[in-house]
Amino acid sequence: MRKILGYTLAVVILSLTPCLLHSSDFEPIPANEKDLYRFDLKKNFYANDEAFDADLQTLVDDIGKLEALKGRVSSSAENLYQAYYLNDALIPRWWKLWVYAYLRYAINTDDFAFLEKFEKTSGGLESRIQFLKTETQALDDRTLARYFDEKPELRLYAFAIEEARRYKPHTLDLPREELLATLSPYLGAWTEKLYQKLLDRTDFPDIVLNGDTLDVNLNYSILINSNDRKVRKDAWLGYFRSMAEQRDLYAFTLIKAIETRDRIAQIRGFRNYPDSRFFDLYLSYDDVANYFEKIAEHAYLRKQYEKVRQARIKAVTGYDTVYIWDRQVQAPNFEKPRFTIDEARKIILEAMKPMGEEYMIRLRRLLNPQNGLLDIVTGEKRVPGMFSTGYPGGTYQFFAQTYNGYLSEVRGLAHESGHAVHHMLESDAGVRPTYFSGPSYLTESAAITSELMIGYYLYSQAEDKDLKAYYLEQFLEDALGLLLNNMFANLELKIYEGVENGSIKDADDLDSLAYETTTPYSIYYAMHPEYKGMWSLIHHYYDVPMYNVNYVFAQALAIVFVEKILNEPGFVDKYISMLEAGFDRPAPEVILENTGMDMLDPQVLTSGFNFIEGKIKELESLYR
Repeated sequence: MRKILGYTLAVVILSLTPCLLHSSDFEPIPANEKDLYRFDLKKNFYANDEAFDADLQTLVDDIGKLEALKGRVSSSAENLYQAYYLNDALIPRWWKLWVYAYLRYAINTDDFAFLEKFEKTSGGLESRIQFLKTETQALDDRTLARYFDEKPELRLYAFAIEEARRYKPHTLDLPREELLATLSPYLGAWTEKLYQKLLDRTDFPDIVLNGDTLDVNLNYSILINSNDRKVRKDAWLGYFRSMAEQRDLYAFTLIKAIETRDRIAQIRGFRNYPDSRFFDLYLSYDDVANYFEKIAEHAYLRKQYEKVRQARIKAVTGYDTVYIWDRQVQAPNFEKPRFTIDEARKIILEAMKPMGEEYMIRLRRLLNPQNGLLDIVTGEKRVPGMFSTGYPGGTYQFFAQTYNGYLSEVRGLAHESGHAVHHMLESDAGVRPTYFSGPSYLTESAAITSELMIGYYLYSQAEDKDLKAYYLEQFLEDALGLLLNNMFANLELKIYEGVENGSIKDADDLDSLAYETTTPYSIYYAMHPEYKGMWSLIHHYYDVPMYNVNYVFAQALAIVFVEKILNEPGFVDKYISMLEAGFDRPAPEVILENTGMDMLDPQVLTSGFNFIEGKIKELESLYR
């Protein structure tokens, strides 16, 4: 998601600038190239349905081989090694099958058959191999030490074994664990599906712009960036009011999902679901809650920025009142830059050059449309948002619901490219599948670092003062995204606490909490009662709950990463070593050992907010 800094390098953005200002007939993706910007799933995954079915059967067979050790995993060093080796080997195939099935669903939400087949046929990897964790937890320290001596190769899985043992206080007996794991797809997956169904059935209004009739949901970025004030107002109100039409069902979905997640977490001995997620991240509940509050103390910076922008907007437009749909307005003679997909690719590649050739090889591969790894052409029944995904040792792809050429979408492409390259580096460094993923604040910090590099690059290279001011505005929007994501993450945590203590029962309660939590972050939220319903717009609350905490920590880290990439010789090598390291130890240790940074150090926040405040003053100076 959102972001913060960037880099200064005198390269060719100046030669690109004249072609970035486009008329209303601008084509973000040339019509004759649209087929290049759709996934080539046959090339990168399976040539036909039979190949998918065959690989799915191989997965089932591989899981069966691992299950043959059930009841004997901890009986010898050899059995323990074989169990973890077999588990390690089947992970890439499991992810390849899931990614393929999900990508089909992402580009057409009616195409759910493969995802459903995968879930039912594989039985859920977690449920099938739960015994591996349970039997590992039965090992005492002395026996495990002896096994490491008897079978030195077992040390390859030392951290995976220790992770399993760490969960012992929160693990039930095997029958109940297997039951919960078997029920997991039915207890959790319905939330995302219902949320998507509610979106699909919502009748968003159509708005006419330049002779075209545009759906507010599919074309929101186009409409909210229009120079026509009425179009902007109708788009904003149309979107929020359309979402509010089913607010009771969104509230029911969210609250029931929270109750289910909380109950499962409590059965395992956690306070609630957030407590269990923070444990997964090697963070404590108090650490996270306190971090949120420390950041909230700086919410005034976003209001400070908005007031600077508001004064500028009034000066160039003559508006008496600036509303939330006006907050990105520019002078009447200024046309916001838009980027064709080819221009976006060139900018990202230029901006990321400081990362070195090993990084760039992988980035060029992802962004080359001939490789069929990008799917960004607007269409109906596509999942919302954008993401990158792939599997250990295999290809990574980028998906976006739409691409209209706005700077926010270019930054999103850079963000998700950062994820993809990170995992490509892990694969090529030989990171074992077992250690391929870990706490997402580390992976998100890599993505946000990539995004910030783009924003600062555009700002630092612009010579035209109006364009430079615009890029600095957008850069600050990214920087202040740390506050915005903290608002989202803190609100989500408070929703869980409200459901837990009984104060959150329906949509009205969610509206009240959202109003109380969000108004300190903006001068606009109190002006617009529709914004109270923003809790229904954050799809992460429904499909990846308590994920926003990762963005908060990641953004704080990324500010420092980028500053060091710009100013500290040799830091890029440290940064790349962190990306290649994988997760064979707790993520805070991976960060500290490779970069020297303590992620919970308050100075990380202090230096970041000082930087942001300085840039707000610079923007005010540019306006003068």
